[in-house]
Amino acid sequence: MFRAYLLLNLCVSLSARALLGQDSAAARVLAAEDRRFAAMVRADTAALRVMLADDLTYTHTTGDKQDRTALLRSLASGELRYKSIAPTERTVRFVGADAAVVGGRSSMQVESVGRLHRFSIRYLAVYQRAGAAWQLVAWESTRLPE
Repeated sequence: MFRAYLLLNLCVSLSARALLGQDSAAARVLAAEDRRFAAMVRADTAALRVMLADDLTYTHTTGDKQDRTALLRSLASGELRYKSIAPTERTVRFVGADAAVVGGRSSMQVESVGRLHRFSIRYLAVYQRAGAAWQLVAWESTRLPE
């Protein structure tokens, strides 16, 4: 009986550690996403060069698709300005140890071609681990009805 109790206690302890590890890994992905959102609002292309994968695919709510170079160029020129990005819900799902998918919703304020647009989106972001950091590999967002 005592052995069964010890075995059960060990299993519960290992399961709890695995869940805590996953929670902290998810927190690191969301922290990387928060830093990326902040850099986009600041139009900090130097920081974004590190945060965005070389082979990034970024699909806007309009359906327009940009690679990393085009996205950085549009932010640097001011053609596209993120005034605010405010996530309202997010979930992280891991695909192996080095890839994570974030599904979320966000309230957005974006200035494009001199016009300010306020809207909400649902998005899917794919991150890959690059050393100790997480880089955005793909982004796709859908504008939600008002």
